[in-house]
Amino acid sequence: MSEEIFYVSRKNYEKLLSDLDELKKTKARLSEEIGEAARQGDLRENAEYAAAKERQSETLAKINEMEIRLRNIRITDDINVDKTEARIGATVTIADEDGDKTTYTLVGSMESNPDEGLLSVKSPVAAALLGKKEGDSFEVALPKGPRKYKLIKLEYK
Repeated sequence: MSEEIFYVSRKNYEKLLSDLDELKKTKARLSEEIGEAARQGDLRENAEYAAAKERQSETLAKINEMEIRLRNIRITDDINVDKTEARIGATVTIADEDGDKTTYTLVGSMESNPDEGLLSVKSPVAAALLGKKEGDSFEVALPKGPRKYKLIKLEYK
């Protein structure tokens, strides 16, 4: 089974590395807590020991998941794309049939936050937008039915 590729900006990649470092420090601290709790005697009735073991298990799972993601990350800042077409990393302004304009930056799924203007390239709108040039019209199949849009502005920042 191939693992999913995650696309992120260099800034978010560095944040993920920092988060991983913090998780590893937490793991080390929890190991000390577990050792201290174990020295307190009977582990079957030691609530501190049980709680620390549980937190350690959760932390190890997070570290494992983050390391897998980091192995499969592609930094969007390093990707060479045709800058005349909408691709990951592009900032686009689109207009719907009513003329309402919206601006998004096309990002990988890990960075997606439509409320902040970060649209995953896996979303229906972005998927339909990929490869389009300024002035192109496109249609998107949405749950409420198809909608038509036009790519008004395309830029790479």
